[in-house]
Amino acid sequence: MSPDNSKNLARDLNADGFIARFGGVFEHSPWIAEAALAADPGLLHADVGRLHAAMASVLRAAGPERQLVVLRAHPDLAGKLALAGELTADSSAEQAGAGLDRCTAEEFARFQELNDHYQSKFGFPFIIAVRGLDRHDILRAFEKRVGNTPEQEFQTALGQVERIALLRLYQITGQPQHDLGQALMDRLEEFATFTAEPGMLTRLFLTKEHKAAAERLIAWMGEAGMTGRIDAAGNVVGRYEGDQPGLPALLIGSHIDTVRNAGKYDGNFGVLAGVAAVAELNRRAERLPFAIEVIGFGDEEGVRFPVTLTGSRAIAGTFDGAALGVADADGIGYVEALRAFGGDPDAIASAARRPDEVLAYVEVHIEQGPVLEAEDLGVGVVTGINGASRFIVRVGGTANHAGTVPMKLRRDALAGAAEMVLAVERRGLEGTDLVATVGRIEALPGAVNVIPGGAVFTIDLRSPDDTVRRAASAAVLGDIEAIAGRRGLAIEVEQSHDAPATLCAPGLIAQLSEAVGRCGVQPRKLPSGAGHDAMAVAALCSVGMLFTRCGEGISHNPAESITVEDADLSMRVLLDFIRHFDPAALGH
Repeated sequence: MSPDNSKNLARDLNADGFIARFGGVFEHSPWIAEAALAADPGLLHADVGRLHAAMASVLRAAGPERQLVVLRAHPDLAGKLALAGELTADSSAEQAGAGLDRCTAEEFARFQELNDHYQSKFGFPFIIAVRGLDRHDILRAFEKRVGNTPEQEFQTALGQVERIALLRLYQITGQPQHDLGQALMDRLEEFATFTAEPGMLTRLFLTKEHKAAAERLIAWMGEAGMTGRIDAAGNVVGRYEGDQPGLPALLIGSHIDTVRNAGKYDGNFGVLAGVAAVAELNRRAERLPFAIEVIGFGDEEGVRFPVTLTGSRAIAGTFDGAALGVADADGIGYVEALRAFGGDPDAIASAARRPDEVLAYVEVHIEQGPVLEAEDLGVGVVTGINGASRFIVRVGGTANHAGTVPMKLRRDALAGAAEMVLAVERRGLEGTDLVATVGRIEALPGAVNVIPGGAVFTIDLRSPDDTVRRAASAAVLGDIEAIAGRRGLAIEVEQSHDAPATLCAPGLIAQLSEAVGRCGVQPRKLPSGAGHDAMAVAALCSVGMLFTRCGEGISHNPAESITVEDADLSMRVLLDFIRHFDPAALGH
């Protein structure tokens, strides 16, 4: 899948030539290239991804004192060195490319003011990878980051130094930037053509569109050096053997079914990223001390049939046989559809893996939320998938004439419900990783001139910590009872759903975070508010997830979007994780 960039490798260099060529990618810090080469002489033959990961690892291991020296080696933006023409050639070109040499007098004065404030607060200059930005973008970032804590800004600045080094490596080698990301995005565009509705993406479980997508996925798996197949439960499975056949496997997966009128990246991104990672390993003839299996699950969304996660539950050995008795809206049974697809409802148990066959499961997925975008981060490491509690609350009052009953004599069910809704919101704001939502409310009888005698609303509470969620549930229900008692209202509460949280394995969180750091990004850990196949696979093995930033946090919508740069970063993190994966560190 990836283009051949062998012409861009450093293979013809000796050690002196390597330092001469790459010693300046970290500003005035050739010791980083020297230390990286000393630790891995194979860098003489490496491409940009490997070069950058090795150098970034040296910087991260150097400790805060040497890191501060590196930060202080950078010049101020639009500062005195620029005016005096004393920047390095790289810095001069980068600042000019962002238009910093064309600042107005007012902009220049603002840069000097911010430079002075920033230096006095943090003790090093403001650093940002300016390529692709203009001076207005840079000023906005400057004004935002100056409000960071010293600890936050130190890590942010290190990440920017590593980003600058990556861009310089691409420039020096001539290797195309984002080649992995662009190839993946091209594949995702093609994959989106497998749809039931022209002009929009709708690919429901066990439909002919799902089958066509599965067949294309198997073909791509074959090109990547895997053996691909459809298992009895309708999952698409591709296996890449390790350095000897039959080894336990690292599972990488997500789903290839969609909601109606979906975005292109939910689920599909993680599956195709797994295939692309294996293709890159295969291109380099890399075999690891474990196998890799990429799985395209088929029933994560639960749109066609009134069941969900049947594919991932089959892999985990927790498939509920009751699913075989359901039918879709057209009366087509699950069993009939599965047989037509190429699965075998009589042999679903054969899809289950034994724990000794599997090392761990990792899922790459778009965030489906706004956190990473708000913090200007391309990727994040998931700590867990939120548990959820849902309730239906019915409030009883007295319906009466809207014009004849004084306010103090009313038993207004809707007004009481409104106060209860605000209590739900208040409890949600009290918890760090707690979210609380009232998604539906109804007034009864619903007439413009009648005081509501009844109201019905829903509550959805989620948290990655079940103790926090249960405590919040109890607190919310206590608030509702108190409000009802004070207002003279009757209440009836029905719990409609309760699902425990799924915690990601600490060892996988740590290894994914290390991979993110080696790729030059400050690791950000965050919970997932949405459900994923990882929840079901957790019954089999340790699970971990890597989130990719998505535009405005939008998902389940054609406006769902990611950038080529973030796709490329996700690919580099996934490959780095795979190459450094240590099953022993999971603590099994």
